[in-house]
Amino acid sequence: MIETTKTYRRDLAAGAFVRLEVTYDDAAGTPTYIGYRDADGDLTELNLHPLDLTSLLDMLSHAPAVKGTRCVV
Repeated sequence: MIETTKTYRRDLAAGAFVRLEVTYDDAAGTPTYIGYRDADGDLTELNLHPLDLTSLLDMLSHAPAVKGTRCVV
């Protein structure tokens, strides 16, 4: 099993930041971990089954078009 973690961080004013972390592996059927830390430091965590992850990705891929923004993956 090979585990991969990707992290996105956006710095805000006064040393605050938001962070999004995704961890997954190459084993079939295993959940994908998503952690989001907001500017207040609160952490939200999800462990998504592959079918739920697919649905989430589908919803997220449509959001930029509705908002009139461009998203490059």
